[in-house]
Amino acid sequence: MNPPRNPSSVRPGFSLVEVTLAIGIVGVAILSLVGILGSTFQQVDEIMQTNRALSGVTRLIGALDNPRSIVYLDAAGEKVPNNSKYLMDAGLPLDGGNPSVSNFDIAYRLLQGARDNGDNAVWLYVYERKIVSFENDKTGPNAYALFSNPSMIEVAYCNGKNLSLDAFSGRNIIGTPMRVRLSLSKLLVGQRAEIDSSTLEPKTTKVAAPPWATSPVPALPKDYALAYLPVVAEFFSHDYSPYDSFKTKSEIPLLVQNIVISR
Repeated sequence: MNPPRNPSSVRPGFSLVEVTLAIGIVGVAILSLVGILGSTFQQVDEIMQTNRALSGVTRLIGALDNPRSIVYLDAAGEKVPNNSKYLMDAGLPLDGGNPSVSNFDIAYRLLQGARDNGDNAVWLYVYERKIVSFENDKTGPNAYALFSNPSMIEVAYCNGKNLSLDAFSGRNIIGTPMRVRLSLSKLLVGQRAEIDSSTLEPKTTKVAAPPWATSPVPALPKDYALAYLPVVAEFFSHDYSPYDSFKTKSEIPLLVQNIVISR
């Protein structure tokens, strides 16, 4: 005959309801933690993208002050690291037939028609790339030592207004490039922007508020009355999608910068 058990020595187990409830609480805690981490990672990514855009602002301002330094990429230039073409090789009427024209006149002709941030806008691309050449930094006949090579920030004007995937490999681009949408600024509103050819004084007509059906500034820089040209630069992350898919796409820019180009 077995002796009776001492009730004080018996340890009751957890019921199925208690186990299920505990697992549910732990699961909710884990999901909350994952949600917090996901939001944190997204914020970190946004900060990195914004910092990349900020680093490109200075380079873009320098490029607009000296537009001859803007790289021109056509289908062939995107595929080679040593591209020797620049904006003046793009076939655009930017110098008015005078090769020694001022940098302001070139920038003015480039941006004169950018009356809105739609299909009339001017698109430039800012990206960091490794500097390579055919003579050095090779680890083999057709391989470059990209990780030991210095880098630079480049501003490019692309044929077809789109930086393609060919440029990513051909130009040795690091990270995500920025596409920059340039349009004339509302700071022009209320300004007497055009010179009267008979008096050589600014006309009394002032720039009206947008939307502008035509450009609010005269076609030629010699007829422009102001000593500066204000533009708005909107920075977006570029995912190498075709131009037609983003030219009028409604998206929030990473950074919006007002830039004043002086004569």
